[in-house]
Amino acid sequence: MKNVTIDVYMDTVCPWCRMGDASLRTALKDLPEGMNATVRYHAFQLNPGIRKEGEDYRKVMIGRLGGEAQFEARMKQYNQTGAHFGLNYNMDLVKYTPNSVLSHQLIAITPEHLQSQLLERLYTAYFEEGVNIGDVDSLVEIAQASGITNDPAALKARLLNGEGLDHVEEGQRDAQKLGIRGVPYYIINDNHALTGLQSPADLINAFKQQ
Repeated sequence: MKNVTIDVYMDTVCPWCRMGDASLRTALKDLPEGMNATVRYHAFQLNPGIRKEGEDYRKVMIGRLGGEAQFEARMKQYNQTGAHFGLNYNMDLVKYTPNSVLSHQLIAITPEHLQSQLLERLYTAYFEEGVNIGDVDSLVEIAQASGITNDPAALKARLLNGEGLDHVEEGQRDAQKLGIRGVPYYIINDNHALTGLQSPADLINAFKQQ
Protein backbone atom coordinates (compact mmCIF):
# COMPACT_ATOMS: atom_id res chain seq x y z
CA MET A 1 0.00 0.00 0.00
CA LYS A 2 1.36 3.39 -0.99
CA ASN A 3 0.55 6.12 1.52
CA VAL A 4 0.31 9.76 0.50
CA THR A 5 -0.02 12.63 2.97
CA ILE A 6 -1.57 15.84 1.65
CA ASP A 7 -1.21 19.02 3.69
CA VAL A 8 -3.76 21.57 2.53
CA TYR A 9 -3.42 25.25 3.38
CA MET A 10 -6.78 26.94 2.86
CA ASP A 11 -9.21 29.57 4.10
CA THR A 12 -12.89 28.97 4.74
CA VAL A 13 -13.82 32.23 2.96
CA CYS A 14 -11.73 31.54 -0.16
CA PRO A 15 -13.81 30.67 -3.27
CA TRP A 16 -10.82 29.05 -4.97
CA CYS A 17 -10.19 26.90 -1.90
CA ARG A 18 -13.73 25.59 -2.15
CA MET A 19 -13.12 24.61 -5.76
CA GLY A 20 -9.80 23.09 -4.76
CA ASP A 21 -11.52 21.09 -2.04
CA ALA A 22 -14.07 19.75 -4.54
CA SER A 23 -11.23 18.83 -6.90
CA LEU A 24 -9.38 17.05 -4.12
CA ARG A 25 -12.51 15.10 -3.15
CA THR A 26 -12.81 13.86 -6.72
CA ALA A 27 -9.14 12.93 -6.81
CA LEU A 28 -9.44 10.99 -3.55
CA LYS A 29 -12.38 9.01 -4.94
CA ASP A 30 -10.33 8.10 -8.02
CA LEU A 31 -7.08 7.11 -6.34
CA PRO A 32 -5.17 4.33 -8.09
CA GLU A 33 -5.53 0.89 -6.57
CA GLY A 34 -3.07 0.37 -3.75
CA MET A 35 -2.85 4.04 -2.82
CA ASN A 36 -4.10 5.50 0.46
CA ALA A 37 -4.28 9.23 1.21
CA THR A 38 -4.34 11.22 4.43
CA VAL A 39 -5.42 14.87 4.31
CA ARG A 40 -4.36 17.41 6.93
CA TYR A 41 -5.89 20.89 6.95
CA HIS A 42 -3.96 24.01 7.89
CA ALA A 43 -5.39 27.47 8.52
CA PHE A 44 -4.43 30.34 6.24
CA GLN A 45 -6.28 33.60 6.79
CA LEU A 46 -6.58 35.73 3.70
CA ASN A 47 -8.03 38.58 5.77
CA PRO A 48 -6.51 38.31 9.26
CA GLY A 49 -7.14 42.00 9.94
CA ILE A 50 -10.91 41.85 9.39
CA ARG A 51 -12.89 42.91 12.47
CA LYS A 52 -14.37 40.07 14.52
CA GLU A 53 -17.90 41.10 13.59
CA GLY A 54 -17.00 41.03 9.90
CA GLU A 55 -17.05 43.74 7.25
CA ASP A 56 -19.14 44.54 4.20
CA TYR A 57 -18.21 41.98 1.52
CA ARG A 58 -18.86 44.18 -1.48
CA LYS A 59 -16.87 47.11 -0.10
CA VAL A 60 -13.94 44.91 0.88
CA MET A 61 -13.79 43.23 -2.51
CA ILE A 62 -14.25 46.39 -4.56
CA GLY A 63 -11.41 47.94 -2.59
CA ARG A 64 -9.22 44.93 -3.18
CA LEU A 65 -10.04 44.45 -6.87
CA GLY A 66 -10.02 48.12 -7.82
CA GLY A 67 -13.57 48.90 -8.86
CA GLU A 68 -17.17 47.85 -9.45
CA ALA A 69 -16.52 46.39 -12.90
CA GLN A 70 -13.70 44.23 -11.61
CA PHE A 71 -15.89 43.09 -8.73
CA GLU A 72 -18.73 42.05 -11.02
CA ALA A 73 -16.32 40.24 -13.32
CA ARG A 74 -14.83 38.32 -10.41
CA MET A 75 -18.25 37.25 -9.13
CA LYS A 76 -19.07 35.93 -12.61
CA GLN A 77 -15.72 34.13 -12.68
CA TYR A 78 -16.52 32.34 -9.42
CA ASN A 79 -19.78 31.05 -10.88
CA GLN A 80 -18.30 29.99 -14.21
CA THR A 81 -15.23 28.27 -12.78
CA GLY A 82 -17.15 26.77 -9.88
CA ALA A 83 -19.60 25.14 -12.28
CA HIS A 84 -16.74 23.02 -13.65
CA PHE A 85 -16.48 21.47 -10.18
CA GLY A 86 -20.23 21.09 -9.71
CA LEU A 87 -20.44 24.05 -7.34
CA ASN A 88 -22.92 26.91 -7.03
CA TYR A 89 -21.90 30.37 -5.86
CA ASN A 90 -24.76 32.60 -4.77
CA MET A 91 -22.54 35.62 -4.27
CA ASP A 92 -25.49 38.00 -4.10
CA LEU A 93 -26.29 36.40 -0.73
CA VAL A 94 -22.79 36.96 0.66
CA LYS A 95 -23.03 40.16 2.69
CA TYR A 96 -20.06 39.79 5.04
CA THR A 97 -16.36 39.26 4.78
CA PRO A 98 -16.01 37.46 8.11
CA ASN A 99 -12.92 37.02 10.20
CA SER A 100 -12.35 33.32 9.61
CA VAL A 101 -10.43 32.54 12.79
CA LEU A 102 -13.41 30.97 14.61
CA SER A 103 -14.22 28.72 11.66
CA HIS A 104 -10.61 27.55 11.60
CA GLN A 105 -10.78 26.90 15.34
CA LEU A 106 -13.87 24.78 14.76
CA ILE A 107 -12.07 22.69 12.15
CA ALA A 108 -9.09 22.28 14.47
CA ILE A 109 -11.15 20.92 17.37
CA THR A 110 -13.25 18.63 15.18
CA PRO A 111 -12.20 14.95 15.04
CA GLU A 112 -10.03 14.40 11.96
CA HIS A 113 -12.42 11.96 10.29
CA LEU A 114 -15.16 14.61 10.36
CA GLN A 115 -13.11 17.62 9.26
CA SER A 116 -13.62 17.15 5.54
CA GLN A 117 -17.41 17.06 5.74
CA LEU A 118 -17.39 20.03 8.11
CA LEU A 119 -15.27 22.04 5.69
CA GLU A 120 -17.62 21.20 2.84
CA ARG A 121 -20.57 22.36 4.94
CA LEU A 122 -18.79 25.60 5.89
CA TYR A 123 -18.14 26.37 2.23
CA THR A 124 -21.74 25.63 1.29
CA ALA A 125 -23.11 27.75 4.14
CA TYR A 126 -21.01 30.75 3.18
CA PHE A 127 -20.98 30.68 -0.61
CA GLU A 128 -24.45 29.27 -1.31
CA GLU A 129 -26.51 30.39 1.68
CA GLY A 130 -24.77 33.62 2.69
CA VAL A 131 -24.27 32.48 6.30
CA ASN A 132 -21.87 34.65 8.28
CA ILE A 133 -19.35 31.97 9.27
CA GLY A 134 -17.55 34.45 11.48
CA ASP A 135 -20.51 34.30 13.87
CA VAL A 136 -20.05 31.76 16.64
CA ASP A 137 -23.74 30.83 16.86
CA SER A 138 -23.87 30.16 13.12
CA LEU A 139 -20.78 27.97 13.43
CA VAL A 140 -22.32 25.98 16.27
CA GLU A 141 -25.45 25.42 14.17
CA ILE A 142 -23.30 24.16 11.29
CA ALA A 143 -21.47 21.84 13.67
CA GLN A 144 -24.76 20.45 14.94
CA ALA A 145 -26.06 19.91 11.41
CA SER A 146 -22.81 18.12 10.57
CA GLY A 147 -23.18 15.75 13.50
CA ILE A 148 -20.11 17.09 15.25
CA THR A 149 -21.72 18.08 18.53
CA ASN A 150 -24.75 17.26 20.64
CA ASP A 151 -23.87 19.98 23.14
CA PRO A 152 -23.99 23.35 21.36
CA ALA A 153 -23.47 25.38 24.53
CA ALA A 154 -20.27 23.50 25.37
CA LEU A 155 -18.95 23.87 21.83
CA LYS A 156 -19.67 27.60 21.83
CA ALA A 157 -17.78 27.97 25.11
CA ARG A 158 -14.81 26.05 23.71
CA LEU A 159 -14.62 28.32 20.68
CA LEU A 160 -14.99 31.52 22.68
CA ASN A 161 -12.35 30.31 25.13
CA GLY A 162 -9.90 30.06 22.27
CA GLU A 163 -9.66 26.28 21.91
CA GLY A 164 -7.98 25.43 18.62
CA LEU A 165 -6.48 28.91 18.29
CA ASP A 166 -2.97 27.52 18.70
CA HIS A 167 -3.52 25.36 15.60
CA VAL A 168 -4.75 28.38 13.63
CA GLU A 169 -1.72 30.43 14.64
CA GLU A 170 0.60 27.53 13.86
CA GLY A 171 -0.84 27.29 10.36
CA GLN A 172 -0.23 30.98 9.79
CA ARG A 173 3.35 30.72 11.03
CA ASP A 174 4.09 27.64 8.93
CA ALA A 175 2.61 29.30 5.85
CA GLN A 176 4.85 32.31 6.39
CA LYS A 177 7.92 30.09 6.75
CA LEU A 178 7.00 28.29 3.54
CA GLY A 179 6.48 31.56 1.70
CA ILE A 180 2.83 30.84 0.96
CA ARG A 181 1.12 33.94 -0.42
CA GLY A 182 -2.09 32.42 -1.74
CA VAL A 183 -4.33 29.41 -1.28
CA PRO A 184 -5.22 26.66 -1.96
CA TYR A 185 -1.70 25.33 -1.45
CA TYR A 186 -0.85 21.64 -1.25
CA ILE A 187 2.23 19.88 0.08
CA ILE A 188 2.48 16.20 -0.78
CA ASN A 189 4.56 13.92 1.45
CA ASP A 190 6.37 16.96 2.85
CA ASN A 191 8.40 17.44 -0.32
CA HIS A 192 6.26 18.42 -3.31
CA ALA A 193 4.24 21.64 -3.42
CA LEU A 194 1.33 22.61 -5.66
CA THR A 195 -0.04 26.12 -5.56
CA GLY A 196 -3.41 27.31 -6.80
CA LEU A 197 -6.41 25.47 -8.18
CA GLN A 198 -5.55 21.99 -9.52
CA SER A 199 -7.63 19.55 -11.55
CA PRO A 200 -8.31 16.09 -10.07
CA ALA A 201 -6.06 14.60 -12.77
CA ASP A 202 -3.19 16.92 -11.86
CA LEU A 203 -3.56 16.06 -8.20
CA ILE A 204 -3.56 12.31 -8.87
CA ASN A 205 -0.53 12.68 -11.12
CA ALA A 206 1.30 14.50 -8.33
CA PHE A 207 0.36 11.75 -5.86
CA LYS A 208 1.71 9.08 -8.22
CA GLN A 209 5.05 10.83 -8.45
CA GLN A 210 5.64 10.51 -4.72
